[in-house]
Amino acid sequence: MRKRVSFICMLALLICMLLAACGGSNKSSVTADMQNYKDLNRPGIKVGALNGGIGPELVEKELPEAELMTYNNYADLLMAIDSGKVDAIVEDGCTLIYHNMQMDDRYRKLDGYLKDFSYGYAFAKNDKGRALASQMSEFIGKCKEDGTLDEEFTNWLTKEGEASMKVDYAALPATNGVIRMATTSTSPPFTYVEDNKTIGYDIDLVARFCEEYGYGLELSSMAFDGLIPAVSSGKCDLGGAAIVITDERKESVEFSEAYFDGGQAAAVLADPSRSSEGFFRQMKDSFVKTFIREDRYKMFVNGILTTLVITVLSAIFGTLLGFAVFMCCRGGNRAANTITRICTGLIQGLPVVVILMILYYIVFAKAPVTGVFVSVIAFTLTFASAVYSMVRTGVSAIDTGQTEAAYALGVRKNKTFFKIVLPQAMPFILPQYKGELVSLIKATAIVGYIAVSDLTRTGDLIRSRTYEAFFPLIAVAVIYFLMARILIFAVGRIEVRTDPKRRRREDILKGVTVHD
Repeated sequence: MRKRVSFICMLALLICMLLAACGGSNKSSVTADMQNYKDLNRPGIKVGALNGGIGPELVEKELPEAELMTYNNYADLLMAIDSGKVDAIVEDGCTLIYHNMQMDDRYRKLDGYLKDFSYGYAFAKNDKGRALASQMSEFIGKCKEDGTLDEEFTNWLTKEGEASMKVDYAALPATNGVIRMATTSTSPPFTYVEDNKTIGYDIDLVARFCEEYGYGLELSSMAFDGLIPAVSSGKCDLGGAAIVITDERKESVEFSEAYFDGGQAAAVLADPSRSSEGFFRQMKDSFVKTFIREDRYKMFVNGILTTLVITVLSAIFGTLLGFAVFMCCRGGNRAANTITRICTGLIQGLPVVVILMILYYIVFAKAPVTGVFVSVIAFTLTFASAVYSMVRTGVSAIDTGQTEAAYALGVRKNKTFFKIVLPQAMPFILPQYKGELVSLIKATAIVGYIAVSDLTRTGDLIRSRTYEAFFPLIAVAVIYFLMARILIFAVGRIEVRTDPKRRRREDILKGVTVHD
């Protein structure tokens, strides 16, 4: 019955996504005559902007009559305007030019900029950060004089450019150490993924800087709103992804000299009534762009492996930790129980994403550990808390008279627990354990907040390159579903073998002489 319900739910999800893709977009013609920003500043107009960027602040300040809608990445932002969820979008002017180059002038930029800005690289407010900021400013000054910045502009922001890296950052000698760079992979042409490698204007310029000063370069890809925290906490040495220099940001980080002058622009659909390609042609092109082009299926494989590693390790360590804590508290030690109640209450009372970011940006800010390691720690703690509660509940369901009878017969305390109490408690524990395990694998979808390229993050990266929603999201949904079903099946087999009511008579009596 459960399998049938799960299948029906998955089929319903696929049908809904298929209908959404087939139904086309709900575009409004309200923006057809818009030419300037005054046309956006009126009630009923919805304007989308990138969360963590300067766009939301500008919309609230410069377009107070419009309704602000924020999105986590450019892929979601573009899908919002394509589907009619917003009437206009505000984004970096150069990024808008890049998107139009990739999508056959699908968007129409309004006249001028909403506001002009300069972009710079962010560094930590410490001695090392100030020294690197000084070196970077010196380097940018040289690039302005010798024409390197003009070369970068032509390479990455014009149709005549090759859009190729001039320096291979993976082969830098690192004679003066390694610089960790916080960046995104979804802000083209400044940073994006191509052929499973992060490239772009910002990456190429930093690679040239590292080559000039003898540094190696290590990239940490994360959401845009995590860049400044990653730098200010010391987790990364510099941040770069078309970061706008503002007075408020200067309070948290040091900025280099500006390497690019641009601004935030607004755009509407060039032709809201333009019809799209046929459905089957559209599905075919989407499939090729999602899985085949640039061998993007390899990104899904890597994302699956990362998700499985985090899930399996967290489940193993969380189970061991939760069970160990229960054993320490089982004897009634007042101090152990008090500490455990405080810790479990704290862990259960906080969202996992908050725990994850506290560990990454505060607890392990200075430690040279990866986001995967921090993710395993965070989910181990949350899963251990759940295991402790499950074991305590399951054991309390067993009549204490059995324990007392075992003690009366001279059975030792630990043997009584492991041979008599725990086997009877397992049928109460495993169903809850199975549900927590499924919740664990779904909860790992948030690890992209701390620069981990898991399955969900992989889907976001591919959407940022293909501008397609159907196959990336469907692939992520199906893969999560299959992984959850496999884990449920594995735990279900253990559940059968430990439940006397569900085991075969031959298995129960194995090793027992019945005809004496």
